[in-house]
Amino acid sequence: MKNCINPRNFFVLRNNDLGDVLVATPLLKGLKKAFPESKVSIGVGDWAKPLLENNLFVDEVIACNGPWHNKQNCRFPANSPKTFLEGILYVLFSKESRYISSKKFTHGLDVLGSRQGSWLMRRAKIPNRFGVKGYAGGENWCTKYIDFKEDRKVAEAGLEFLKLLDTEVEIDARPTIYLTENEKSEAEVSWGERSSSTKRIVLAPGGGFPEKCWGDQNFSHLTNLLLKNKNYQICIIGSKEDRNRISANDSAQLTNHCGVLSLRQSASMVSLSDFVISNSSLCMHLAGAFKVPALTLLGEWYGSAALHQKQWGYPEGTIAGKDVSNAKEKITSVNEAYKLFEKLIKVYSPCFDD
Repeated sequence: MKNCINPRNFFVLRNNDLGDVLVATPLLKGLKKAFPESKVSIGVGDWAKPLLENNLFVDEVIACNGPWHNKQNCRFPANSPKTFLEGILYVLFSKESRYISSKKFTHGLDVLGSRQGSWLMRRAKIPNRFGVKGYAGGENWCTKYIDFKEDRKVAEAGLEFLKLLDTEVEIDARPTIYLTENEKSEAEVSWGERSSSTKRIVLAPGGGFPEKCWGDQNFSHLTNLLLKNKNYQICIIGSKEDRNRISANDSAQLTNHCGVLSLRQSASMVSLSDFVISNSSLCMHLAGAFKVPALTLLGEWYGSAALHQKQWGYPEGTIAGKDVSNAKEKITSVNEAYKLFEKLIKVYSPCFDD
């Protein structure tokens, strides 16, 4: 590792969705480890700020609600003229863009790699601009870039930026979220007491676009199957919009926290769980952060569960869905998902007797 002679002022751009921000945390740690005298700032949408609270490897979290490549405020398709126009207006005239320019960053890293991200870094007069070639453009306005590789884990791709800085540090490509003891204690109270045979299961039926989700009806049927086992204690987490996604039998085993818990409170619930079942969403990455076994169920949009595992998966996580290259052309059925879950929970809890 080369030492930093002059302290650097890093700006990491990740104004994308929640899971995207979480998988950028290994890069933040890598920058701070490689250049401990430098300042590391990250630009994210307001929706993602809670994920970065208490992160010792971040000096400043900057509001960057850029209207591109996210579900929160990107109103039009990624490459549409309207998105182009809104991006230009944001870069040129927004208060957030002016603030970023005022920080006099020496290095800018657009983790996603986009035209708009490159424009923002140029607008901020950042001399060393790093982007991604082969994904969403913008590399022509960068001084250096990494190559997009479809079969590479996204968190590992982020760490490739360190090589562009002529440094190498050993960093685990696993996301991190730093919970307080109080947050974990409150989650323990929310879960409640349990016996030695009880297994805590988190269900997260929310996600991005409907085509990417396994489906509310499927989650409802699966939940009713799980409730037949009295050893399963189940909590549902998500936003207010997710509250009525799962329709299940009334049971003392089941608690619906959707719209009630904050983002960090939901993360705390995951950290104390034994298993997570979700769409490809933030909850999958929270499970990965806390090394909780998880089953991710893909919707119709995804053509290869194997490829998704390579891009986003974790060692203790399983991703199930179509795999057209192996002649599996249908998403996972409810019965298939239940059998897979039963198999996995026994693997990761070998002493569990159902």
